[in-house]
Amino acid sequence: MILHQYPGGDGIGSISPPCLKVELALRLLQAEFKVRNHRSMSTVRKFSPTGRVPVLEIDGEFIADSALILDRLEDLFPDGGLSAADPEGRMRDRLWEHYFNDYLYWYGFYLRWVHPMNRVRFLDALLGGLPLPARWIAKRTLGRGQFRRAMSHGTAGKTPEQAHQALADALDVVETGLGGGPFLEGRERPGRGDLALAAIAVQCGFRNTMPEATAILKARPAVLRQVESVYAACGLALPEWWNS
Repeated sequence: MILHQYPGGDGIGSISPPCLKVELALRLLQAEFKVRNHRSMSTVRKFSPTGRVPVLEIDGEFIADSALILDRLEDLFPDGGLSAADPEGRMRDRLWEHYFNDYLYWYGFYLRWVHPMNRVRFLDALLGGLPLPARWIAKRTLGRGQFRRAMSHGTAGKTPEQAHQALADALDVVETGLGGGPFLEGRERPGRGDLALAAIAVQCGFRNTMPEATAILKARPAVLRQVESVYAACGLALPEWWNS
């Protein structure tokens, strides 16, 4: 298996939360896989059915979309415990996964790509190694494309204050959903929702590009413990910024 993704840095496997979610799932299942990093959307379009990553390549088949990839991994590893064994538990885990994929992810997207100061910090961190003319072109092209994505989803019209409040509210919901356990719904093993949340949460401190979001996260110790437990279960070290 080959995981095609965008690269990360500073101890974060990928700057894309869906890509990181798939990596966490593969490591939780102790699957044998390789990672292939791609740096341009034009390269990704050559093999991705959707033009996006993550894509998991299995024996020449290319599977796009993180939820579909995890569906396939459940088929390949039926005893891996990626979801709860009982139907109600599986349903609740899917609801959590989609809550993070379809709601929290987009506010994180806003805080990275639309928030005025964060966008400047992130593009500088992402493109700082390029020569000046190429960096200028990449910033304009990439920034506009991501802004259009936020517009199509509806978050681009928010204010930074509204986005930060949405993040805080979502993490409060998570603290309630943990039910005192290390993972959502009080489970003793991370499910798909836990992986999705951890993959988003660790992005907050990437190269100090979202300081307000980092502060919101660090004010919620139960969520911090959940992310730490996910990384421990997957056999990964937390990113460098986590304990700073």
